[in-house]
Order: sequence, then C-alpha cells, then structure tokens
Amino acid sequence: MPRSIQEVLAPQTVHHAIAQIQLPGTSLSRLFGWHLAGTNKTRQSGRNFSYDIFDNTRLVATGRVPGQANSRQAAQSVSAVGGTFPRAAETIPLLDEELLNRRDIGGPSTQLDHRGESFVTRQEAYLAQRFANLIEFQTAAMIRGTYSYDEVGDELRHSFAAGETSIDLQIPAGNKDSLDMLGDGDIISALWSNAGTDIPLQVQNINAALVEKTGLGLAHVVLTGTAWQYVINNTKVQTLGGSDNVPFESLRRVGPGEFSAVLRAIPWVTFHVIDYGLRVFDGSSVTYTKLIEDDHAAFFPEVSPRWVQYLEGSEVYAYAFPTHDPSGWELCAVHNGIPALYTPDAMAYGQIA
Repeated sequence: MPRSIQEVLAPQTVHHAIAQIQLPGTSLSRLFGWHLAGTNKTRQSGRNFSYDIFDNTRLVATGRVPGQANSRQAAQSVSAVGGTFPRAAETIPLLDEELLNRRDIGGPSTQLDHRGESFVTRQEAYLAQRFANLIEFQTAAMIRGTYSYDEVGDELRHSFAAGETSIDLQIPAGNKDSLDMLGDGDIISALWSNAGTDIPLQVQNINAALVEKTGLGLAHVVLTGTAWQYVINNTKVQTLGGSDNVPFESLRRVGPGEFSAVLRAIPWVTFHVIDYGLRVFDGSSVTYTKLIEDDHAAFFPEVSPRWVQYLEGSEVYAYAFPTHDPSGWELCAVHNGIPALYTPDAMAYGQIA
C-alpha cells in the first residue's frame, strides 16, 4: 500500500540516503563553457535576443596601375539574427507543517530534521538539477541542429524535433547527415560501421571543410559508446596506430557517462564519448532520449565566444519566499536562455552508421 511522504520521513532508524539514478551529466554544457557556473555566456535585456553578423573576407585587395583612381568596392554586408528566449519557470511549495515534523533524510536514527534544513537543501539541489538539465538539453539540440517545443496551455514541452514549433539554428543542410559541406560530394561517403571505411581520411576532410568555410579547424568529435566501438575497431585507425599498440594515445574517464580519448591515428582531435540522456518530449510522451544519437557524431572547432556562446535574458535567477495560512516556503527558479551559434557552418552533425 502506498505511503504518504510524512510516513516515509517519520523519525525512525535510517542508515543513509541513496539516489537510484546518478545525476545526469553536464559534459556538453561544460565542454562549451556555459554550465551553471560557466563563463562562455552573455546577457541581453528583455525576452528577445538578437545579434549581428559581420563576416571577415578572403578576398585579396584589388591591384591598380599607377595614376589611376582606387577600385571602388561595395561595403561588407551585415545581417541580423533574432528571436524570443525559451523560458522556464518552476516552483516547489513546502509547508512548515511537513518541514518541522520529519526526520533528516538519510538519518541519523530518530532525530528530527532541524527546521527541515536537510530536506530544503536537497529540494534546492533538485530544482537546480532540472535547470542544469535544461541547459544540457539545449546544448545537445544545438549540436543536432534541431530544437522544438509544443505549447500545451501555459507549458512549453521541449523536444529535439517532435514539437509543433521549431527553432531554426541555421546549420546548413550540407553540415548534416552525409556532410556534403562544400557542395562537391559527401564527406561521409562510407559509414563508420564498416570496418574498412577510411575514418582518418574522412576526419581530415571534415577539418579541411571547416577551415574553408569558417577558418576554424576541427578539434572535437562527440559520439556515443556504440560509435566509439566503430572507431577503435576500424582497420585504418588500427593500422595508423600501430599493430602492436592500442589504437588510442590516451583514454580517461571524465564522469559516469563520459570519457575522452585521443587516437594515435588522429592525435590532433579529442573524442568525447557520451552515453547519457535526459527525459524529453518525443511528440506523444516524455521519454528517455540519448543526447547524441548512436548513429551520429558531432564535429566542431575549439570552443570560443568567437563562434558560439550562450545568451541569457533578463530572467535568470532563483529565490525563495515565505507563505502564510498555511505557513511554509516556496522555492522558485526562472531561466531565459538559448545557445547562440554565431557561425552555424562551424557545427557538423554527421550520420556515421
């Protein structure tokens, strides 16, 4: 028979508290430097965001013979991108009647939780986790190039692609799937699930395409453990790494759901292997979804505000206030923000299997 929260937390002998689910990772938002304590972010006032695009040029200055007037050139064009910040706002109500009459979570033994401090602290952490998860989801959506939501009453249900309203992150079609990035043929012309595919050559070609399109070279590849197995079992990767060696130069665990590696065959690129996911809307229900798909990989340069940054609106804060009759507290948090892909050509999300 189900028990109420008051019954569960009534004073009794308890050894410790456990969490049956490890805290979801924030590896993607940390990689881009805009996790909750990150610095790769900027704030704009209001509920709308905008930024201008003024590109550099690769054109060479026009030569002129002596005694002639200067060659006249049109001014460099300027374009603008704008939109409305996605908004998240949540409140957790807590009643003093409950806070003052329950034991400390995890013990000790029969003592009451003094003024509910342990319970309140954990609820604050829980609320922060939900907003950290939102930023992590948004980062994955930016990488995939698909971010949408459904509006149900006054709620917005976040989704990668199943929502009714889509946010265009402007990643070119050629930077997705088979990666025809330069318009002269698919770079991923053979899938990585085929052990005979020349993965190092494809990675080198992605680097060359990024340099040509943005001036920024490839530095990071993000994929799942399933895709990582394709890489380390690849014939060309093993051959270039040396038949007597493991194919990777370094391999280290970063968190429960992530490790990073550098291949001997491609030592100038860091591979980030991420297997965790979040519960997001899939068009019909909220379900567990991996942030990076097993059959895809993301390719992008060293992270810099020069090409990518997180934009925050005016409402980014957490607070609490007392309530009366019945007395208690409400824990609240509000967040307006979205990743800004200043240079959409710098992100590629390819189908590798």
